[in-house]
Amino acid sequence: GYLPVVGLLSLILILPIIFEQIAIRYEHRKTVSDVQRSMLGRYFYYQLVNIFLTVTAGSLWDSLADILDHPGNILMILGNSLPKVVGYFISLLITKILAGLPIVVLRVGALGRKLFLLSIFSQAKVTQRELDGIYRRERLLYGWEYPSQLLVIVICFTYACICPIILPFGTIFFVGSLMVYKKQVLYVYTPVFESGGSMFPDASNYMLQGLICSQIILIGYTLIRGCVFEPLWLMPLPFITLWILRYFRRCFEKAALQLSLERAVERDLVSDLKTKLKMESVTDTPTSGTGVSMGFEERREKFNAKLYRQPILTASSMEPMSYRRDQYDSVTEEVKGAIRKHRSMVKETPQKRNPALIHEENRLSDESVESLRIMGIHSDLV
Repeated sequence: GYLPVVGLLSLILILPIIFEQIAIRYEHRKTVSDVQRSMLGRYFYYQLVNIFLTVTAGSLWDSLADILDHPGNILMILGNSLPKVVGYFISLLITKILAGLPIVVLRVGALGRKLFLLSIFSQAKVTQRELDGIYRRERLLYGWEYPSQLLVIVICFTYACICPIILPFGTIFFVGSLMVYKKQVLYVYTPVFESGGSMFPDASNYMLQGLICSQIILIGYTLIRGCVFEPLWLMPLPFITLWILRYFRRCFEKAALQLSLERAVERDLVSDLKTKLKMESVTDTPTSGTGVSMGFEERREKFNAKLYRQPILTASSMEPMSYRRDQYDSVTEEVKGAIRKHRSMVKETPQKRNPALIHEENRLSDESVESLRIMGIHSDLV
């Protein structure tokens, strides 16, 4: 039936929220990337267990009556009933293709916020901040999206040989996912952290683990069907995949965790060369023989001493925004002009203040002062 598929998809949507709260509140993980990695691992293993429990329990439940009537034919009964569970997973893939991917494209969250606000308020009375809340930037949640793709590929691994009819549906899903997520990553999602691709080795490891489980299922299926030579030929496959998994970890994953000394020296040399060429183009004089490492000098010049201070303590005074972005507002522009004049007056010392500016300060119109009061700014200019 279709109801179990809807129930499973609903549970799949709720579980990442639970895993995220466990990582934040129980494990006290501090970084966003660490939380997402924790969600990725838990979510994947749940789906992996769910797949293989569905395969075995579904086959046993459907064939329970026949097994009780003919206990001696249990292997033959399971061998005949095991491919029938693929209908459940085909329904799952069809639902993800026809419902899951369109929901990602539609951006139901932003669409719902817009419809809610515009159905209650007139668009002319909605503030710019409320409009920005509708179209706020969205971030790619790796702990949600990665396991969804891994689930489909593990399902296809499992049933590729048992029931190949599932492969066209898996192909359609991945082609659709490529188009949908490519568009989302390029035009919608905004990265909020940079982890240096630390989640890709995890995704690769999980995919190979799913492949090992599917190979074991295939060997068991051939044994159930009464085959003799096929299981012998298939037996090395899980061990080969396990060796490849360990090889990837040893040669690629561990090497990518830290920058090699050779690469660090190359980066310094490239930085020195770029700064040297830049200074030569500005001064028209060669900089060789000065004994100064230009790369380090450039980094020293770019160092910001206020970087670790509270932003509110180092930020300059703000200017009022227009009621609508990219639209001219005469009142706001008049207030901005008054604020800029006030800044230029405050920056000058009393001994060096320009008499013309003092005269201009005294000639601020009552309309500008009233506009400042309207915008919520104290009129201490006069």
